[in-house]
Amino acid sequence: MAPSGPPLAPHSALARFRVRGSGPGFAIGGAACIYSSEVTDTLQPTGPVSPRLAVALARARERREGRGRRMQPVLWGVMAAIAVQSLHASPAPGVRGRHLAVTLVLVGCLLPMAAVASNRWPLTGRPARCLVFCVLVDGFGFALGILQPGSMSTLPPSVVVLTAFLILERRAATVLAVVVMGCLTGAAAAGLDGGTDNFLHQVLFGVILAVVGIVVRQSIINEVAVTVLLAQLEDAREAETEAAALAERTRIAQDLHDVLAHTLSGLAVQLQAARRMARRDQASGDLRGLLDRAGELVKEGVADARRAVRALRGERVPSLERLPELVERYRVDLELDVTLSVIGPHRELRPDVGEALYRGVQEALTNTVRYARDAQATVTLVYEPRATVLTVEDRRTGPGPARSALVEGSGLGLTGMRERVTGAGGTLHAGPTADGWEVRMEIPA
Repeated sequence: MAPSGPPLAPHSALARFRVRGSGPGFAIGGAACIYSSEVTDTLQPTGPVSPRLAVALARARERREGRGRRMQPVLWGVMAAIAVQSLHASPAPGVRGRHLAVTLVLVGCLLPMAAVASNRWPLTGRPARCLVFCVLVDGFGFALGILQPGSMSTLPPSVVVLTAFLILERRAATVLAVVVMGCLTGAAAAGLDGGTDNFLHQVLFGVILAVVGIVVRQSIINEVAVTVLLAQLEDAREAETEAAALAERTRIAQDLHDVLAHTLSGLAVQLQAARRMARRDQASGDLRGLLDRAGELVKEGVADARRAVRALRGERVPSLERLPELVERYRVDLELDVTLSVIGPHRELRPDVGEALYRGVQEALTNTVRYARDAQATVTLVYEPRATVLTVEDRRTGPGPARSALVEGSGLGLTGMRERVTGAGGTLHAGPTADGWEVRMEIPA
């Protein structure tokens, strides 16, 4: 996108969405289900994000993260319950024979859950990692149920089922749940895991948690969708209001242009004719001076009228208020390493001063992108007591020829910068430095 491109179009309330996920997960509740602390990120508009929408998503993300943090103690409690129950089951964990096997299986079951709970192994948005997690927890949980019949072996399969339905796509989650149920069926048929009653309990518990996972996942997505749509609706209303106001301003601007600007232009023509007549008739110097001054005033009036027309039409006159936006566009859209520093209290400047400085920064950064893309650029705005100073400096970050040796342009950009700055009553200096290039503009203000 060009540095001076048009503003982003407002959002439509019917914008398309894509499903995406990132962030850690947490196991929660007595059923040890997995809860994503950043499910807010699973729904994002494919188009540009307005400031209002960005704020809404950030607030929703904060709510999700806060709920996730509150679930961490619950997860550690669930894992503690599994460990305590295993310690009191038979055979208990130990360091020899079957006891050692119980210890290893218990650690293998709890370790993935602890990694997820401590945010060291996030699952959301990582289907392959989620599958590995489910296989580890269910496999070790299945083995724990065989080694310790009657222990809390219901929890690991429950973790797997709910994790799948919260994080994975519906089809993959269903396949994984069927595999888990198949393992439980095989264990029950072989009489390895507490018999038919325990099998029915685990199946019922798994079905309940699958439903819970689907409901929770969908409710979170719906919450974010409502947040997005409300923000976009506000954007649409604001855009509609602005469009109506712009249409009215355009009508007024056209009337002003027809009446005022044309009248001043006609007056300027008449004054030029009067000056020629004064020179022809050898009028006094005072009269010719007054006519010249009147001509200058008319020119200024025409320029002011044109600026008023542009303002009424909604054409934004570049100013230093838009400087952060300009720098951000170069940083994001053109991938330029550029920073902005503002020193001194902000003050209002004349429109011609603000436009001259803004255009100067724009031209200087464009030259940096063109001739020294890998350089680090710094834009420094200083509000001095009697002047406004704006400096654009780029420094090379690696070996290469000097900037002056690379520039072979026509110089019209620099000439235009100088004309704008001097026209606003200031001075401009541009030239090489020890490790780059510097443009310095100073305008009394």
